[in-house]
Amino acid sequence: MMLLLTGGLPSLGHAQTVNYAAPIVITKGGTYTGNYQSLSSATPCVRIATNDPVILEGCIFSGAGNLIVAGEGADLTVRNCTGQGLAPTVNNQAPGRFLDTYRAKNLTVEHNAFTQTSGIVVNRWSSSGQAGQTLTVRYNKVRNIDGRWLNGGSTRSSFLILNTVARVSGVDVSYNEIINAPNESLVEDNINLYNSSGTAQSSIRIHDNFVRGAYPYPATAAKFTGTGLTTDGDASTLDEAAGYVEADHNQFVGTANAAMNIAAGHDIYYHDNRLVTSGSLPNGQRLNAGWAALGVFNYYNQPSSVYFNNRVQNNTIGYVSWNSNSPYTDRLDLSPGACDPCTGTIHLPNPITTATEDAEATMWQAKLQQAGITVGPINGSTTPPTTTPAPGSGLVVNPGFELDGAAVDTPTGWSTWVGNGSSASADYTEAYGGAHSGTYHGTHWRLAG
Repeated sequence: MMLLLTGGLPSLGHAQTVNYAAPIVITKGGTYTGNYQSLSSATPCVRIATNDPVILEGCIFSGAGNLIVAGEGADLTVRNCTGQGLAPTVNNQAPGRFLDTYRAKNLTVEHNAFTQTSGIVVNRWSSSGQAGQTLTVRYNKVRNIDGRWLNGGSTRSSFLILNTVARVSGVDVSYNEIINAPNESLVEDNINLYNSSGTAQSSIRIHDNFVRGAYPYPATAAKFTGTGLTTDGDASTLDEAAGYVEADHNQFVGTANAAMNIAAGHDIYYHDNRLVTSGSLPNGQRLNAGWAALGVFNYYNQPSSVYFNNRVQNNTIGYVSWNSNSPYTDRLDLSPGACDPCTGTIHLPNPITTATEDAEATMWQAKLQQAGITVGPINGSTTPPTTTPAPGSGLVVNPGFELDGAAVDTPTGWSTWVGNGSSASADYTEAYGGAHSGTYHGTHWRLAG
């Protein structure tokens, strides 16, 4: 007998609960571990109000607003933590950021897992350039960046946006896994560098990341302006503009509109990336908002002293754009008239399908295994990327079976309970046969008898 379960039914297992403390304000340096929840969009779970080094280690956050906020001069490490965004409590506002900083001087965000937030914002920078003061974002496991409002409308949200983080050396953004499910998320650029730059001696490095999903809402809509990665910004001087960026060995999969754009800046180098979009959603519907995988264009009409020396080389591309024809039928791998610096492109053969996208995910897992890297919390942490609010709320972890971003044998947040003498048989998620909402449903298969 086979029983198909739609998202939200608790028959497959038991929800996991967490006991939360009230929001806190940290005024002294040190290492902090705990579980914190805020049910107000106006109140973060944790606010950092000191310039002394602070480490948030192994924490669990659940909030309707920003989960972590840090002000000017912050020296912050967030490690082995999990975060769950909750529905906003006010109109015209998206779920909160996992981390929102203003003029920090040193940030490390690594081995975390967070879902249904509006990502990480690094707004300006205050470091004096002392040794060891830089920005590191790596080894994070992220699900469903979400800029949607309760009352319709949205805020442009990214996994990571650097806003006017200028002339900072040693910046490293690497080995992050970001999966956005259609109709469960609304991301703009997964990574956006707005008037942000490295130095001539030390470019901002964005490498070895896996990004799957950049969709409009609803996912079948015809218009969308998001991407996998975009350099951005309206600066009119060299010192203020985006620049000195190197992005390589990333995988951008299933991104409507575009995978990678250079819309502003100088000395930007994209190379050896894989850009694969099938033009279809996992349920077989068409992705109507696709344009071209790669584009290099001076969106802000910056002067030639600001927009120059941008290179794009040796990228592997298979990007479906319906009714286009470059290099093959229903393909647009390079933006027409907007990819002059693009050389050495490897065009994948047709057909490009959702199976091709799935193969990229398999390649990513093999890459992690070969490198000996774990994304998400480590050091004994077994907490899944999502957690329920305080006990008694009755909410279910991963109710729609979308959090894993793929069909899996052990769905996050679910387990099997059987009576004495009974066989557990098999539980798994799949897209076959459709779903009540989203892409996947839970399946419990049980032997007769």
